[in-house]
Amino acid sequence: MPDKTNTSGFTLVELMVVIALLAIVALIAAPSFTDMIERNRLQSQAEELKSFLIYARGEAVTLRSTITVETDDEEAWVVERGGTIIRQFEQNPDLVTIRSSTETITFRGNGTATAATFTVCHDDDPDRGYFLEIQASGATNLYLPGEKDANHTDLDSCTL
Repeated sequence: MPDKTNTSGFTLVELMVVIALLAIVALIAAPSFTDMIERNRLQSQAEELKSFLIYARGEAVTLRSTITVETDDEEAWVVERGGTIIRQFEQNPDLVTIRSSTETITFRGNGTATAATFTVCHDDDPDRGYFLEIQASGATNLYLPGEKDANHTDLDSCTL
């Protein structure tokens, strides 16, 4: 049998070293990845809440009638017109906590609304939390994480 000197490939030791290095890199990256998922979840929920409120205002203006948004810490939020549910906003209190300064928000046919504020947080951490406000004019503002106004004032609490 001829002697094979031109064989190529990896030895078992080389393969084990590469696997060990990959495991170390994965252990270093896992906490950052988990943190990124949490931040994305919070941002997604805050933007979805803003869209929900803008939808309610749009319906009030389009239909030229009063639309109410009923908030609930544990159940789905609903947009109602004359007692009829038009749309629901589902939230998962185990992942994200949304707090509202009022239980009912009223949007009128001219676009004005009941002024209200909201926080969207996880584990009551205001540094990552989002602050959302509805002005009496009906304008809806969502601020950067950890801020509660356009002047970059720190969000000091997730409770209202």
